[in-house]
Amino acid sequence: MRLLKLTLLLLSCYCLLVVPAQAESARVNYVIDGDTVILDDKRHVRLLAINAPEVEGKRRAEPGGEAARQWLKRRVEGERVRLVGDEQSRDKYGRSLFYLFDSQGQLINEQLLAKGLAVLSIHPPNLKYLARLQAAQSQAQRQRRGLWSLPEYQLVSLNQAIKEKRRGWQRVLVKPQGVSDSRKYRRLVLGLEADIRIRKANLSYFPVLKNYLGCPMEVHGWLSWRKGRVSILVRHPSQLLIKDSNKCAETL
Repeated sequence: MRLLKLTLLLLSCYCLLVVPAQAESARVNYVIDGDTVILDDKRHVRLLAINAPEVEGKRRAEPGGEAARQWLKRRVEGERVRLVGDEQSRDKYGRSLFYLFDSQGQLINEQLLAKGLAVLSIHPPNLKYLARLQAAQSQAQRQRRGLWSLPEYQLVSLNQAIKEKRRGWQRVLVKPQGVSDSRKYRRLVLGLEADIRIRKANLSYFPVLKNYLGCPMEVHGWLSWRKGRVSILVRHPSQLLIKDSNKCAETL
């Protein structure tokens, strides 16, 4: 019994440490989709470090989008939440960027990942809670929860992605063959028709890119097409899951 009380005490202290005392409190007025809400003061808040599929609106609905929206509505709409920021306060659309904690100190961003309702989307330098969020997604992927069970988000070969001209967020099996440079990006070359592009401003978060050569890896990211070539934008190493490190040029 004494051990149980100590464990509960430590857990309660952990929650207090996770949510800073100075964290802002606000009420959620409306849930737009699985990663965006409107507060009662009219601010649009984009949940940091995650991305949920689109719902019907300005863009075409994506599989799993409505499930994520409905879950978030049940959890936070009309409720008070604590808002914790990171290095960047706004995105390019002017939305406020926050991690959301409910009244019990649970991190909503993390729960969306753990249930497979959203995927990890790290935008450096916003790296707070990175380890927790990565662990939540890894478990959801292993257990095939939510999006990880849907046919639209299953792992495909690079050849299949090219043949079907896939777009949007995908999971693609690749093996980098070389490294090239352009003005803004350093690229992992995947062949004549495809590459992974990394902004040079983000290279400090990655190991030496040549170390990825020959690595069979699962890349998570958005596929875009230009002049018959497909390119996958990768902002953080969390988007690159090494399948067999023994085949890499160097140990990562």
